[in-house]
Amino acid sequence: MICRKLLALVVCLLVPVSAMAQAGTVMQQVLADVTAAYNKQERPIVVFDLEGTLLDNRPRILQILKEFAADKSYVTPGAAAQLQTLTVPLVKYRLPDTLAAVGVVDPAVVNNAAAFWAERFFSDDYLKYDQPIRGAVEYVRTLYSNGARIVYVTGRDQRRQLLGTVKALRDNGFPIGIQGTELIMKPTAEMQDAVFKQNMTNYLRHYGSVIAAFDSDNANANVYRRAFTKATVVLFESNQPPNPPPLSENIVRLAAF
Repeated sequence: MICRKLLALVVCLLVPVSAMAQAGTVMQQVLADVTAAYNKQERPIVVFDLEGTLLDNRPRILQILKEFAADKSYVTPGAAAQLQTLTVPLVKYRLPDTLAAVGVVDPAVVNNAAAFWAERFFSDDYLKYDQPIRGAVEYVRTLYSNGARIVYVTGRDQRRQLLGTVKALRDNGFPIGIQGTELIMKPTAEMQDAVFKQNMTNYLRHYGSVIAAFDSDNANANVYRRAFTKATVVLFESNQPPNPPPLSENIVRLAAF
């Protein structure tokens, strides 16, 4: 019995260590490629998505739903009590799945929650609740200090989220608003993320040498894989949308920096 418990403990420990080792290898290779390109004056670029790649938006969703639970005009007392038990690990990509995780399935309440969420999630005011993914700030800063041009390419739209995005990046310590950094956002909310990022690839290709691209969505990672054949393309495995398209070959999966 003791041996089996020890074996189980060893297995549990080996999995995260292995994942961390893979992440470390990939990150060091990207850093080495950036340094080599910079020394050759090739203007190395590293592209980063924001949602689920550098920033965890689940605390933002949690804050919105806590406010929803406190608004008696939108929610029943029973659903409000259930929502008070919601925690960040229970937040899913789809709002109905998040609500269902704490037993809120009444269609009227779900519809009210969706409307309440939509008015706030895509606004500058709530972006301050996002939290940096562990290790993200340090890694981006290291790349920047070694000559990388940091380009944030995000599906957030400029009209509703520009000011909040810049403030969140600055306040959390990401390089932004200085030479060698750029934030590219969708011009309209209606444009599909994959189409937007596909349109950006030609611009990025002429702007410098794309060394690596990090994204949390299969479709976007596939776009970068097709566009930048020599770059390292990383799928950051976080809060994924349901039924993602198959991932192209030669894309690295990472769960942590």
